[in-house]
Amino acid sequence: MKKILFVIAKYNDGRQKIFDEIISPRNKHYCDKHGFKYVEIKNETQLTLFRNNPTWWKFTIVKDLIDSNKVTDGDIIAHIDADMYFVKDDVSIETPKSFSYSIDSGNTHCMGWYSLKINEWTKNLVKNILSDERFNRLNDKVTIHDRFKTYSSFWHDFREQASWYSLAGIKRHSDKPFWEYPNNGFYSQYDENVIYTIDELKENVEIFKTSFNVTEWVGESSCEFNINNNVKKEDVVIRHFAGGQDWNNVRNWIQ
Repeated sequence: MKKILFVIAKYNDGRQKIFDEIISPRNKHYCDKHGFKYVEIKNETQLTLFRNNPTWWKFTIVKDLIDSNKVTDGDIIAHIDADMYFVKDDVSIETPKSFSYSIDSGNTHCMGWYSLKINEWTKNLVKNILSDERFNRLNDKVTIHDRFKTYSSFWHDFREQASWYSLAGIKRHSDKPFWEYPNNGFYSQYDENVIYTIDELKENVEIFKTSFNVTEWVGESSCEFNINNNVKKEDVVIRHFAGGQDWNNVRNWIQ
């Protein structure tokens, strides 16, 4: 069985230095400890943009690995954003289920990191997330943001995450923690675009605690969306400097 963790770190500013000197060594340490092959995709690797945005690479790379038979059934492939730091190294992001990720501090079913166990279900999941038919039909669909009461395209802003939301019937935004919804928010906004049943989602998806994706922290971020804010510092597994936060704050989390 292969286990791969990949990260895309292609920056032309100070973030690259922070990644190279602090985040990258921590990723390597984590992978060595948990038996993952660690793969970094940096500026020297040329990638063609998909739908004019690099965040789609999180899944196009996996599709390429599946299509080329470089990963096969039973293998695990995980992705982590370059702005995430493993505070704890003794807790694995692996899961016995097919697909795992965390609901973050900002109350999103977040694609900052995810783990896939390769099988027929996850192969179809990757196809569905990247589906041209669904993208062409839903990309420009305008919906309401429940907090701001404004209308815009969720897909324009959150791309692969919005694609997963549409597949699983998740509300675009909720100030009420998804942890308090039935089924953690699955079917909180059900429509004709939902593909998966609740039973299928329960069987195949594992949602990790917010401590595995802490995107807000007092003194380091605006905390405008600090909805799931009950994580203690000693419990943080992964700190995520999302939304343009200052990566220099990673130094506050080195143990």
